[in-house]
Amino acid sequence: MPRTGTPRDGRPKPTAWGSLPTLTADADLAAALTVLGQKWNEIILHTLATRPVRYGELHTAIRPISTKVLADRLRELVEAELVTHAQPRPGLTTCTAPTPPINHHNPKD
Repeated sequence: MPRTGTPRDGRPKPTAWGSLPTLTADADLAAALTVLGQKWNEIILHTLATRPVRYGELHTAIRPISTKVLADRLRELVEAELVTHAQPRPGLTTCTAPTPPINHHNPKD
């Protein structure tokens, strides 16, 4: 008589895997983790969380980062819609700030 159930090592028998649904990764989550996984991005977002800042202020706050890397990371964060560039008033320098969160519970449209 063939054995049924789980072997003594606790792992399911290979035949049991056929009944489980296929796993798929969330593409948006994977994209976000790719951006957040880049060196410096977490520090940049943390620094911007306090208030909008000019590029020079941000570079001074995160001193060891090179200007090229900071510019590249900000570009990635803008493309990922995690950060926005804004001009507070006409004539003032452009500031960088975190993108405001989307309120899914109370849409304005």
